[in-house]
Amino acid sequence: MRNLRFSKKTLVKVLAFTLASMVFTVGLAVKIGNLRLFSHSYGLQAVFADASGVFKGDAVKLAGVDVGRVNGTKIENGRAVVSFSVDRNVPLPKNSIVAIRWRNVLGQRFLYLYPGSVGPDFKNGDTIPVTQTEDAGDLGQFLNRLGPILKAIDPAKANAFLDAMNTALSGNEVAVRQLLDDGALLAGRLGAQDTQIQSLIGSTDTVLSTYAKQDSSIGQILDSLDQLGARLQGMTGDINSVVTNFADVQQQLDRLLKSNRGNIDASLQSLNAVLGLLSRNKQGLERTLCTLPAGVAGYFQTTSWGEWFNVRVVEVILKDNNSQVVSRANELEQRPPAPPPYSKCTQAGSKPPSNGSQSGSGGGANGNAGVNAVPSGFEDVGSLVRYVTGGSRG
Repeated sequence: MRNLRFSKKTLVKVLAFTLASMVFTVGLAVKIGNLRLFSHSYGLQAVFADASGVFKGDAVKLAGVDVGRVNGTKIENGRAVVSFSVDRNVPLPKNSIVAIRWRNVLGQRFLYLYPGSVGPDFKNGDTIPVTQTEDAGDLGQFLNRLGPILKAIDPAKANAFLDAMNTALSGNEVAVRQLLDDGALLAGRLGAQDTQIQSLIGSTDTVLSTYAKQDSSIGQILDSLDQLGARLQGMTGDINSVVTNFADVQQQLDRLLKSNRGNIDASLQSLNAVLGLLSRNKQGLERTLCTLPAGVAGYFQTTSWGEWFNVRVVEVILKDNNSQVVSRANELEQRPPAPPPYSKCTQAGSKPPSNGSQSGSGGGANGNAGVNAVPSGFEDVGSLVRYVTGGSRG
């Protein structure tokens, strides 16, 4: 047999190719088998009511990052127990939640961890109870229930719908996965609120039953609304006319305001000036308004008799040729003088004006100092005439 000889260069190339092939083969095996080499982890178990679609080697994620692998599944007491490992640098508090999520539309799934609040952490070998786990939605059951509906749909339309769904989901696995996660989380929270939801349904049932008992009243209300609608329909022309006239009035008012804008601005400026003047003379205005009733009271008394002026004789004085006082008579007091008009503005110590000031005569009982007053007097015109013709008797 002839000996085969290889050069060292060829031998080195063959060995390098073989080594590279082995490295790529091992890497491919690790990738396909979801193997985590040289990782330090601790093992946990989670109890699920339904763990369909979960297999050994599936990913365990937290916040979208791989933190472990599924080690296997088994059945205990009619429930599924999933064993998985988690990296040692990822602690999980004992109130954490483990959920099964869809990986893709082909049915592959993975475990998703929702860490709880700060507290004691799970240790190696601990079991997470079923109350802290969430199952994934059963797509098969959904399709089974959807079957009768799909049978009633045109196959061509159904195929078009599935094609559209496939096109929409293609390339959006992350968004769909997040949507499913959010939906599962929402369903879990709604499940935790079953008591409140039951109370809400009961209250709704009570309200609906109350409405059902008032069907006659509701019927009358609907009939009244129907009659009102019919009447409004008969008044469509009037309503249209009102709307049209209102629009016309609005347009005319707009034109009026635009055409008289200068006058309006001038009036506002004048009004502003008047208001400023009144504000500056506020005290004088208050005093004038307060003393006005007392000031016009005399004019009211003068004109209340239907005449322009009233002359009142309050004193008669007789003199001789030498301007010596012969006799004097005053008006007798028949009633107490009327009090001055009410006014809060009357200053302290001031006296109200006398009734004699309205006659225009300056004479009075104290008008001539040093002259002896005559005690006689008169009450009316008759007594005045008798006094003048009879002369003084004092």
